[in-house]
Formats: sequence, structure tokens, C-alpha cells
Amino acid sequence: MLLPRVLTAVIGIPVVALLIHLGGLPYAVFVFTIIALSLYEYYLLMKMGGKPVQGPVLFVAGLLLPAALFFDNYSVAQAGGDNFAGSAVTLTVIATLVYEIFSRKKYLERIGFTLLGLFMISWCMCHLIPLRNIRPDGEALTFMLIVTVWVMDTAAYAIGRFFGKRQLSTISPKKTWEGALAGFAGAILMTLLFRAFMNDTVSVAFAVTAGVLIGIFGQLSDIAESMIKRAAGAKDSSNLLPGHGGILDRFDSYIFLAPIVYYLTVYAR
Repeated sequence: MLLPRVLTAVIGIPVVALLIHLGGLPYAVFVFTIIALSLYEYYLLMKMGGKPVQGPVLFVAGLLLPAALFFDNYSVAQAGGDNFAGSAVTLTVIATLVYEIFSRKKYLERIGFTLLGLFMISWCMCHLIPLRNIRPDGEALTFMLIVTVWVMDTAAYAIGRFFGKRQLSTISPKKTWEGALAGFAGAILMTLLFRAFMNDTVSVAFAVTAGVLIGIFGQLSDIAESMIKRAAGAKDSSNLLPGHGGILDRFDSYIFLAPIVYYLTVYAR
């Protein structure tokens, strides 16, 4: 399994880096694609686990939410502000309820599982787009997030594998406190390193705060996605990426981190 894993990384990393650099529509299409594939994997996981989910609402509203946030980000401000995202959130909640009203068999659980997928995947992950569009350093901030997560995951895996003894969570039995602390430290070091190359557009306090949040919530986000897989009785979200599992497996850390780092940047600078 090592060779497919290495080949996938060798091909995938330059492509992702290029799309982040290009920004704009190419990068937005990339994020939309990640969201669409993650929604599909979530839908399969729910079916595998016997969990009811509204397929049509999941896919239609799942793409409407990031589209609304995208148009809010690019449109000219109107009186009272742009309200595409607010409208999309409202319509999403209404749609799930209306769908269930007219379903032959009605399940409140189906509403819950559908909304979970929509807001966990579509709403949270679509914040990767406005993060990239922040001026003047959205590209650097996006690279900081992506690379820091890669370093955090690598440090947590390596230290946890060779030195880990204390289990971090019963949801992910192989994760250890030793690995988690290594990932946490690696995240702070990487954000500080990125800060040194960002021409002082971010402060030391911002870099440390970002590192702490990434080190904590990136790993919690990973465990949250694992919790869903365990509930469905699956090891991976899919086998779409050879040696890496599914799209959702590779981007699970950004479920929490995309909105957290975006709002940190908006409110702390």
C-alpha cells in the first residue's frame, strides 16, 4: 500500500498547490469538487450504516450552501449586506422539513442526519474559499493551513507509532496522547515558520493562536469524522484515493479548521 500512497501524494500535492496559487474560479471549483465528493461519501456511509438520509436535499442544498457563500464573497455589497448565505441556510432547513412532510415514511432522524452532513461538510468546508480570498495574504494563509495540517498529521502519526502508549480516544484506537502532543507542537512551529515568510502581515500572537487552534481542532475534526465512520461500520469513507482512503478521509481536518481559521483571521486582525 505504500507505493499507491506515495504516488497519490506526489501527484496530488503539486495539483493542490497550483490551484491554491491560482485562486479565483479554479480554486473555487476545486473546493466545490471536494465538497461534492465528500457529500457522496457521506451519503454512502449513511446507507452502509442503515442511517436514513435525504439524498436529493443532501446533494442540492449541499452545493447551494457553498455557492451562496461564494456569491456573497464576490458580489457587490447591497443595502443591509449580502444575504445569499443566510438565505441558503434558511432554505436548507425548510427543505429538509418539507421533504419529510411529503415522504411516505417520515423519520425525524432523517432530518438530523441530512442536516449533519450539510452543515458539517458543505457549510464548514466551503470556508476554504473566503479564506483564500482574504487580502492581502489569503494565499499565504491558505498554504499555512494546508501545510500545517500535513505536518501535524505526519508528526502525530510518526510519534504516535513509535512512542505512543496512552490511547487518546476509543473512537480512533491507534491515536495516542503522545502523537497528539507531537501534532500540537508541530502545528505551532509551522505557523510560526510561515509567519516568518509572510512579511509581517500577521503577528506572532496570531501565528501562535492559529497554531494552537489547528493543533487542537484539526485532531478533533479527524476524530469526529472517524466517529461517523465507526457508526457506519466503515474503516475508510471510500477507496477513491489509492493508499489514502476517501476524499473525506483526506480533508476531515478542515471540517473544523476551515471556518475556525477563517473567522480567527476576520476577527483577530
